[in-house]
Amino acid sequence: MRFRGDGETEITAPVFGAAARYADAHIYVALDLIYRGGRAGRQSLADELGIGEGSVRSMLNVLREWRWIQVRQSGVTLTELGKESFRGFGMQLVRVSESKYSVGNFQYGIIVRGAAASVTDGMKQRDLAVMNGAEGASVFVMIKGELIFPKNWNLDEQDPETAARLRQTGMRDGDVLIIAGADTEKKARLAAAAAGLAMKRFRIIVSDASRFF
Repeated sequence: MRFRGDGETEITAPVFGAAARYADAHIYVALDLIYRGGRAGRQSLADELGIGEGSVRSMLNVLREWRWIQVRQSGVTLTELGKESFRGFGMQLVRVSESKYSVGNFQYGIIVRGAAASVTDGMKQRDLAVMNGAEGASVFVMIKGELIFPKNWNLDEQDPETAARLRQTGMRDGDVLIIAGADTEKKARLAAAAAGLAMKRFRIIVSDASRFF
């Protein structure tokens, strides 16, 4: 991992063999699944991520190169470095069901810690989610203890029931909650993750493996 002067964090990943058919969001969701469950198998990761086992194997090779995971017969687990690095993303995927504010049959949210100041009207974050497979998305920020639907819709005053449910996700002052909607839960989760990573300016750089040897 290296940090650029413009604030963007690049995580450089060597790729072996054929081009990997996974994106940054797949890596983040995979880490989240392993972190929450304690361990995960290759097949279950492939099913949850909606990609082939070959792509999962390639992704796990990258994570093992970083020393973020251990792969054993019993499944994939995070190392202490992997757990610390995952927490360092400063994001949290959350299950939500808020069709009132987001289109799509399924919704999934991501809390981006401390990013409220970077949100203006929420359109940029919505567009990021749509570009990554969502049918639509809604953005909420918590500023000075108030839950706001940008630019200036005070959810605590205008829709206290929804505000109470969204507070249960674990939002804190200064946080952003992006809720992506899609025709499947998997797509909604990946779109939310992609939008969150873009907000945090994390980017996976997949490079020719020969550069690393």
